[in-house]
Amino acid sequence: MLLKQILKDIRQAWTWVVFYTVVTTVTVMAIVLLSANFSEVRKESSAISTFSEKNVYMFLMRGIQIEPNRTQSTGNQESGMAYGSLSNYLDHCFSDSGKAGSYVFHGFGQMENEKYDTVLILFGQYCNLTGLPCKDTITCYVPEQYKGDVGQTIRVSGREIQISGSYGSDFELYHPLYYMNAEDNGFTNTLILCTNDLETVEMMFPWWGLRDAVFDRMILVNPTMDEVKELQDLYYWNHAALLTGISTEDFERTTSIASIRAHRLCLWFYILSGVILLMLLLCNVIRMIEAHISDYTVHHLYGATIQMIRLRVAGFVFSLHILPLAGTWYVLSANDMALWYLLPFGIVLTLCTCLFAANYAGKRIGALDSIQNLRREY
Repeated sequence: MLLKQILKDIRQAWTWVVFYTVVTTVTVMAIVLLSANFSEVRKESSAISTFSEKNVYMFLMRGIQIEPNRTQSTGNQESGMAYGSLSNYLDHCFSDSGKAGSYVFHGFGQMENEKYDTVLILFGQYCNLTGLPCKDTITCYVPEQYKGDVGQTIRVSGREIQISGSYGSDFELYHPLYYMNAEDNGFTNTLILCTNDLETVEMMFPWWGLRDAVFDRMILVNPTMDEVKELQDLYYWNHAALLTGISTEDFERTTSIASIRAHRLCLWFYILSGVILLMLLLCNVIRMIEAHISDYTVHHLYGATIQMIRLRVAGFVFSLHILPLAGTWYVLSANDMALWYLLPFGIVLTLCTCLFAANYAGKRIGALDSIQNLRREY
């Protein structure tokens, strides 16, 4: 009987019900989606801020059409470059006293342990920037789900390495070309190796060409302009390509700040739209109750209790929010439930709205002596 009365109310106001439900669903889904995206942007911004505070210079390779003069390059290297060769430069700058850092991320089928299918190698300063210090020639870290393996040894490409620790949910890997955190699916079964010894790791993985691969994510921490130029010159004379460098502060000023501002503006727009929708809902619920007050009173006179009337009104209001709640669940599921708390928040908000409508209807109808509610205007 109660369900029949709720369906009757929906049929009587079906145009408004369809309009409100569709608009609310679109708005709520947009708010949740933007919130998820904004959360990721804020995480990336936090990583950028860490790089900016430490004055990190990032480099990007660019091909050129002009081959360097090899005769001139030899003279320049001997007269102006402290390390002589690019290989010597990498060995020194990835060491404990160096300022360079990089990482290499590979799918890995050579391990004798089936738990891990990828390996991330952090070189030099990248170990410190990610919060995974290099304590030995090679320091090994496993995902938090395998922290029980800490202290054991694992065989990696023919070398026995002791697992020194695990990385938790706060771990993040940043570079302008790529950003990942521990919640990313790419880290589910990833073994992380931290090292300051490029030569040792190169002997373990000779097929990867690490001395070339490290330049894809090369950084310098708090370098002087002479050190930046030295790296660029060495790379140019050895590879006939340019390494263009930019400080994290300049990169943040031109990219991330604008992105965060745009996300925040869109998010506030949809939040305000949601607040307006909620106010419109309350106003329309009051209008609907006033328009049907005679029906509710007749229902009450024919035996329905005040509690039954309240449930009827609350059921009608709740039915308006079934689709928006389903849309919220869908968007959260598509984003791996990153902002799962928005779903219970939406449910609580809906229940509060239903409670308001039910109480208003109960107070408006009153007792049986409110017979004036039956008066009709012709």
